[in-house]
Amino acid sequence: MNKKTMEIVLSIGSVLMFIVMLIFVHLAEIEPQGYGFTAALMLFVLAVSLAGIKITRID
Repeated sequence: MNKKTMEIVLSIGSVLMFIVMLIFVHLAEIEPQGYGFTAALMLFVLAVSLAGIKITRID
C-alpha cells in the first residue's frame, strides 16, 4: 500500500470512527452530553495525530 492510499484509508477510517463515537454518545445518553462529545473529539484528534505520525514514517 503506497503512502497516498494509506493516507486516504486512514482519513476515511478516522472520520467513520468519529461518527460512530458521536452516535454512541447520543445513544448512551451520557449526562451532560457535552462531556461525551468532548471525549469523542479528543479521541478523534488523537487518532488523526497518530495516523499523521505513521504516514510521515512511511517511505
